Amino acid sequence: MNNYKSLKKQLKFCIKTMNDSSSLFVVDSNKDFTRKRKHLFGSTLFNVLLLESGSLKDEMFKLFGYKLDTPTASSFVQARSKIRPDAFRTLFNMFNERTQKIKLHKGYRLLAVDGSVLPISSAIKDTKTTFYKANDSNKPFSAYHLNTSYDLLECTYDDIVLQGNAVMNITDEQAHPIRRNKSS
Repeated sequence: MNNYKSLKKQLKFCIKTMNDSSSLFVVDSNKDFTRKRKHLFGSTLFNVLLLESGSLKDEMFKLFGYKLDTPTASSFVQARSKIRPDAFRTLFNMFNERTQKIKLHKGYRLLAVDGSVLPISSAIKDTKTTFYKANDSNKPFSAYHLNTSYDLLECTYDDIVLQGNAVMNITDEQAHPIRRNKSS
Protein backbone atom coordinates (compact mmCIF):
# COMPACT_ATOMS: atom_id res chain seq x y z
CA MET A 1 0.00 0.00 0.00
CA ASN A 2 1.46 3.36 -0.93
CA ASN A 3 1.97 6.11 1.66
CA TYR A 4 -1.06 8.16 0.55
CA LYS A 5 -3.45 5.22 0.90
CA SER A 6 -1.95 4.32 4.26
CA LEU A 7 -2.32 7.88 5.58
CA LYS A 8 -5.89 8.11 4.26
CA LYS A 9 -6.71 4.82 5.98
CA GLN A 10 -5.29 6.12 9.27
CA LEU A 11 -7.25 9.38 8.94
CA LYS A 12 -10.48 7.49 8.30
CA PHE A 13 -9.78 5.26 11.30
CA CYS A 14 -9.27 8.33 13.53
CA ILE A 15 -12.51 9.90 12.29
CA LYS A 16 -14.41 6.63 12.81
CA THR A 17 -13.03 6.41 16.36
CA MET A 18 -14.16 9.97 17.05
CA ASN A 19 -17.52 9.27 15.39
CA ASP A 20 -18.11 6.42 17.86
CA SER A 21 -17.92 8.97 20.69
CA SER A 22 -19.13 12.03 18.76
CA SER A 23 -21.09 13.38 21.74
CA LEU A 24 -17.73 14.45 23.22
CA PHE A 25 -17.02 16.71 20.25
CA VAL A 26 -20.32 18.46 19.56
CA VAL A 27 -21.82 21.63 20.98
CA ASP A 28 -25.06 19.99 22.23
CA SER A 29 -24.58 16.27 22.85
CA ASN A 30 -28.33 15.75 23.35
CA LYS A 31 -29.33 16.82 19.84
CA ASP A 32 -26.35 17.45 17.51
CA PHE A 33 -25.87 14.64 14.95
CA THR A 34 -28.38 12.37 16.68
CA ARG A 35 -30.68 11.95 13.64
CA LYS A 36 -29.80 10.31 10.32
CA ARG A 37 -29.16 13.10 7.79
CA LYS A 38 -26.84 13.84 4.89
CA HIS A 39 -24.42 15.59 7.22
CA LEU A 40 -23.30 13.10 9.85
CA PHE A 41 -20.58 13.89 12.38
CA GLY A 42 -17.81 11.81 10.78
CA SER A 43 -18.59 12.79 7.21
CA THR A 44 -18.82 16.48 8.14
CA LEU A 45 -15.46 16.31 9.92
CA PHE A 46 -13.90 14.58 6.90
CA ASN A 47 -15.52 16.96 4.39
CA VAL A 48 -14.18 20.02 6.22
CA LEU A 49 -10.70 18.63 5.57
CA LEU A 50 -11.48 18.07 1.87
CA LEU A 51 -12.60 21.63 1.15
CA GLU A 52 -10.48 23.50 -1.37
CA SER A 53 -10.50 27.11 -2.52
CA GLY A 54 -13.76 27.14 -4.49
CA SER A 55 -17.04 28.58 -3.33
CA LEU A 56 -18.76 26.47 -0.71
CA LYS A 57 -21.60 25.72 -3.14
CA ASP A 58 -19.13 24.39 -5.74
CA GLU A 59 -17.23 22.43 -3.11
CA MET A 60 -20.47 20.80 -1.94
CA PHE A 61 -21.28 19.72 -5.48
CA LYS A 62 -17.78 18.24 -5.80
CA LEU A 63 -18.04 16.41 -2.46
CA PHE A 64 -21.45 14.92 -3.31
CA GLY A 65 -20.67 13.94 -6.90
CA TYR A 66 -22.57 16.76 -8.67
CA LYS A 67 -25.93 15.19 -7.80
CA LEU A 68 -29.21 17.12 -7.81
CA ASP A 69 -29.89 16.22 -4.18
CA THR A 70 -26.60 17.76 -3.00
CA PRO A 71 -27.09 19.43 0.40
CA THR A 72 -26.99 23.22 0.43
CA ALA A 73 -23.97 25.19 1.56
CA SER A 74 -26.10 26.59 4.37
CA SER A 75 -26.86 23.11 5.70
CA PHE A 76 -23.14 22.30 5.65
CA VAL A 77 -22.31 25.48 7.59
CA GLN A 78 -24.98 24.58 10.15
CA ALA A 79 -23.58 21.05 10.50
CA ARG A 80 -20.01 22.35 10.75
CA SER A 81 -21.01 24.79 13.50
CA LYS A 82 -22.22 21.86 15.64
CA ILE A 83 -18.64 20.52 15.88
CA ARG A 84 -16.53 22.00 18.65
CA PRO A 85 -13.09 23.35 17.60
CA ASP A 86 -11.30 20.95 19.92
CA ALA A 87 -12.56 18.06 17.73
CA PHE A 88 -10.12 19.17 15.03
CA ARG A 89 -7.33 19.43 17.59
CA THR A 90 -8.15 15.92 18.82
CA LEU A 91 -8.15 14.61 15.25
CA PHE A 92 -4.79 16.30 14.61
CA ASN A 93 -3.29 14.73 17.75
CA MET A 94 -4.76 11.29 17.11
CA PHE A 95 -3.63 11.25 13.48
CA ASN A 96 -0.10 12.34 14.37
CA GLU A 97 0.16 9.73 17.12
CA ARG A 98 -0.85 6.96 14.70
CA THR A 99 1.43 8.08 11.88
CA GLN A 100 4.46 9.42 13.78
CA LYS A 101 7.75 7.82 12.86
CA ILE A 102 10.49 9.97 14.31
CA LYS A 103 13.36 10.24 11.86
CA LEU A 104 16.60 11.90 12.84
CA HIS A 105 19.36 13.52 10.83
CA LYS A 106 22.67 13.24 12.67
CA GLY A 107 20.70 12.86 15.92
CA TYR A 108 18.39 15.86 15.35
CA ARG A 109 14.87 16.33 14.12
CA LEU A 110 14.68 18.76 11.19
CA LEU A 111 11.79 21.17 11.63
CA ALA A 112 10.70 24.10 9.49
CA VAL A 113 8.67 26.77 11.26
CA ASP A 114 6.53 29.24 9.34
CA GLY A 115 4.08 31.92 10.32
CA SER A 116 1.15 33.12 8.25
CA VAL A 117 -1.34 35.94 8.65
CA LEU A 118 -4.94 34.89 7.93
CA PRO A 119 -6.97 38.07 7.34
CA ILE A 120 -10.60 38.12 8.44
CA SER A 121 -13.34 40.69 8.05
CA SER A 122 -12.48 44.05 9.60
CA ALA A 123 -16.11 44.24 10.67
CA ILE A 124 -15.04 41.89 13.46
CA LYS A 125 -13.45 44.21 15.98
CA ASP A 126 -12.15 42.51 19.09
CA THR A 127 -9.02 42.89 21.18
CA LYS A 128 -7.48 39.59 20.08
CA THR A 129 -7.68 39.90 16.30
CA THR A 130 -7.98 43.63 15.52
CA PHE A 131 -5.40 46.35 15.72
CA TYR A 132 -5.11 49.84 14.27
CA LYS A 133 -2.24 51.66 12.59
CA ALA A 134 -1.43 48.69 10.35
CA ASN A 135 0.75 49.87 7.46
CA ASP A 136 0.60 53.48 8.72
CA SER A 137 -3.20 53.54 8.40
CA ASN A 138 -5.95 54.33 10.88
CA LYS A 139 -8.12 51.59 9.40
CA PRO A 140 -8.63 48.50 11.56
CA PHE A 141 -6.97 45.27 10.47
CA SER A 142 -8.32 41.95 11.76
CA ALA A 143 -6.52 38.64 11.34
CA TYR A 144 -5.36 35.46 12.95
CA HIS A 145 -1.70 34.49 13.08
CA LEU A 146 -0.87 30.84 12.41
CA ASN A 147 2.52 29.32 13.24
CA THR A 148 3.21 25.80 12.07
CA SER A 149 6.07 23.42 12.68
CA TYR A 150 6.72 20.94 9.87
CA ASP A 151 8.92 17.88 10.23
CA LEU A 152 11.02 17.80 7.05
CA LEU A 153 11.91 14.12 7.30
CA GLU A 154 8.45 12.81 8.28
CA CYS A 155 6.66 15.24 5.95
CA THR A 156 4.07 15.96 8.64
CA TYR A 157 2.92 18.97 10.64
CA ASP A 158 4.27 18.66 14.15
CA ASP A 159 2.80 21.62 16.01
CA ILE A 160 0.43 24.53 15.47
CA VAL A 161 -0.25 27.77 17.30
CA LEU A 162 -3.22 29.91 16.30
CA GLN A 163 -3.58 33.34 17.89
CA GLY A 164 -5.32 36.60 17.23
CA ASN A 165 -2.95 38.86 15.30
CA ALA A 166 -3.22 41.65 17.87
CA VAL A 167 -1.99 39.39 20.70
CA MET A 168 0.26 37.00 18.79
CA ASN A 169 3.36 37.70 20.89
CA ILE A 170 1.64 37.56 24.27
CA THR A 171 2.74 34.42 26.09
CA ASP A 172 0.32 34.40 29.03
CA GLU A 173 -3.12 32.79 29.15
CA GLN A 174 -4.85 35.95 27.89
CA ALA A 175 -3.89 35.04 24.34
CA HIS A 176 -5.71 31.65 24.49
CA PRO A 177 -3.85 30.05 21.59
CA ILE A 178 -5.11 26.85 20.07
CA ARG A 179 -2.00 24.79 20.50
CA ARG A 180 -0.93 21.22 19.88
CA ASN A 181 2.45 19.93 21.03
CA LYS A 182 3.86 16.58 20.01
CA SER A 183 6.11 15.06 22.64
CA SER A 184 9.24 13.51 21.28
